[in-house]
Amino acid sequence: MSKFSLFFAPLLTLCSFFASATQTIAIVGAMDVEVNNLLPEIEQHKAVQIGQHTFHTGTLRGHPVVVTRSGVGKVNAAITTTLLIREFKAEQFIFTGIAGAAAPELSPTDVVVSNALVQHDVDLTVFGNQPGLMDGFDDRLFHADPRLVQLAQQAAEKVVGKDHAFTGIIATGDQFIADKQRVAEIRNEFNAMAVEMEGAAVAQVAFMFNKPFVVIRTISDKADGSAHMDYPKLKQATADNSIAITLAMLAQL
Repeated sequence: MSKFSLFFAPLLTLCSFFASATQTIAIVGAMDVEVNNLLPEIEQHKAVQIGQHTFHTGTLRGHPVVVTRSGVGKVNAAITTTLLIREFKAEQFIFTGIAGAAAPELSPTDVVVSNALVQHDVDLTVFGNQPGLMDGFDDRLFHADPRLVQLAQQAAEKVVGKDHAFTGIIATGDQFIADKQRVAEIRNEFNAMAVEMEGAAVAQVAFMFNKPFVVIRTISDKADGSAHMDYPKLKQATADNSIAITLAMLAQL
């Protein structure tokens, strides 16, 4: 190694650390229960209202953050993500919350960290596209940032244990999936581990603006028709898991 490299390598690492520490991180959940417990943790907390959205700014575990509830569904998620980029200069995205299991090995309170997301309800197959592939795109998958995925996986393992933390594809659509046949179709077509209603919309907007992202989902139900029994009972507990993972992840950034 040259003297030049020996001198500048630590400096570049330090510069990278400070750049990461000063970038605004957006933390988003679809529902109040998925983000409310983060709000008391925010230092220098300020609430900003834009339309019907409330954005909570400040610092969390030493990082500048914006925390907000997007609302349920892809349109709400896309609007929120765009506002976070345009109005708050968000540079990294963590979407946190709950989801239904698509993979049979998953049980409630298990965690899935996205390595990629897909919109399972996009269907342009009449034009020769794969299911989930939108016009103008070469890939139906939106790939999460590898560094954020690694940090989220490590945080998940700390919170729920290695045997309950998974990394895989998450499928998004504007339906609450609660049918065994439909969840099997999504699993078989996309190799999805979990199903939910916002993540791929966040991923698409982040991709369009070249922003790194990761989606962290705690399983609340088996997406198999039993959600009416599992979901209400587990909603708060699973949301709390996702919040704990988010905080553990911030401590590593």
